[in-house]
Amino acid sequence: MLFDWDGTLVNSHPLNFRGLSRACASWGLTLNESFYTSRIGTSGAELISELAAATGTHVPIDEVTAQCLDLILDEIADLQTYQPVVQLAETLHGHLPLAIASGGARRAVHAGLDATGLRPLFTDVITGEDAPRGKPDPGLFLLTAARLAVVPARCLVYEDSTEGVQAAKAAGMHVVDVRCFRT
Repeated sequence: MLFDWDGTLVNSHPLNFRGLSRACASWGLTLNESFYTSRIGTSGAELISELAAATGTHVPIDEVTAQCLDLILDEIADLQTYQPVVQLAETLHGHLPLAIASGGARRAVHAGLDATGLRPLFTDVITGEDAPRGKPDPGLFLLTAARLAVVPARCLVYEDSTEGVQAAKAAGMHVVDVRCFRT
């Protein structure tokens, strides 16, 4: 069982939006919520790059991304979980290998796992730094399956983004779109 992190196990989108918008603002970029929401599933660096290109602004992507990560980590204790998905992971823990497959930053995902107490549930945590390309490329999911020593066709992925669902399908995995469980 593979679980995306942001938006699947945790409601990190408000926290990520605040971090991104504050970091972008310090470099003269205005990030509105509709632009952010339309790009959920892409990396922060990709989003910043697209925003800069759309506004004709040149910014140091790595510096803005690092600043964003620091702002997110400052508020990580406020991270809220999505209980139905967490309860599923808790039920399956010890019966099946469970892993996080997230395009998010390693430091943010690990800090979030610690803040929520979810770390013990997962055999492995694979993040965007482990895969050369972001979702919808299937590489992140294929790497996670390989690290779990599970054939992709026997994997079930829980995801909340269109890009993530596409990546799971491209990897030959089964996928549950958790957005259908939200009210």
